[in-house]
Amino acid sequence: MKSNAIVSNKKKAVGFLREWGLILAIILITIVATIIRPAFLSWANMLNILRAYSTIGIASFGMAYAVIGGGMDLSIGSTISLTAVVTMLIVNGATVGTVTPASTALLVLLVGILIGATIGAINGAIIAAVNGKLAESFIITYAMQIVVGAVAQAIVKGHFQAAQYRAGLFKQFGIGFTPVIFMLTTAIIMQYVLVKTKYGRSLYFLGSSMGVAKMSGLKVKKIRFLTHVICGMCAGLAGVIVVARVGSASVLQGQNYELDALVCVAIGGTSLDGGNGSIMRTLLGVMVIGFMMTALNILGVQSNAQLIVRGAIIVLAVALDVLNKSMKLKEVAQ
Repeated sequence: MKSNAIVSNKKKAVGFLREWGLILAIILITIVATIIRPAFLSWANMLNILRAYSTIGIASFGMAYAVIGGGMDLSIGSTISLTAVVTMLIVNGATVGTVTPASTALLVLLVGILIGATIGAINGAIIAAVNGKLAESFIITYAMQIVVGAVAQAIVKGHFQAAQYRAGLFKQFGIGFTPVIFMLTTAIIMQYVLVKTKYGRSLYFLGSSMGVAKMSGLKVKKIRFLTHVICGMCAGLAGVIVVARVGSASVLQGQNYELDALVCVAIGGTSLDGGNGSIMRTLLGVMVIGFMMTALNILGVQSNAQLIVRGAIIVLAVALDVLNKSMKLKEVAQ
């Protein structure tokens, strides 16, 4: 009886942390940082955090789809870099004086998403062709990361691309609340697709067990292909928004985005084994990282210490996931 009580208490504690831990973490970080630096809670700072992490958020949503489906995509960083340099070349080429035409802004938005979709389609086609699982998707998308990075390098020959515009619709994509609107709109649409459509339910099923999904008649290859296309589209959109936000582009623009996205997905409670997860919880994971990293910067914490904190958060997220799984296995065994 005592053993059952301990297991029950552990289950409740883990369940509470998984349900409310992210929100509590955001509140705790905000309280501590505000006590030390009152300006942390200002509207300007809150907006800066959301705007700065909007592109990581969009990329993370695509990564969440890939992970939920039992895979991952390491090429999103290079996809962001390629999209960024192409976007800047088009925008600078179309800028008249210092103003970018609105038609060009809409064009690069479409081009960026299409670039991402194309790269995602190549990833998805190869992974589907070899019936790839997590390990295969890791290798294939890592190889694509190298290839896409080389293409970006060849296009601009490694040169830094500075913005020539000073006004126009494209500039508006990166200022004020606009990047946050892009992020929140993407999150809402993708969450709806995940929980309300046949594709979303199939993605969960596929991530839980590819073998069972095949035997049940699901079109596994089609689902995996579409998932990587969506992931690529998110990376392409992130690439366009990041250029508008920072006003420059380089072949290193998307460096480490794939790792940051995986961190946000893991912190959001999505199992890296696949089969469960949520876009809204991934959004909370983005906010936890954004609030924490900003708080550490404001408090003057050195970059090496920040990396240690980030690593500790990842370990904690994975540990909670492992503990939760072990408890479920014990329940099944009883």
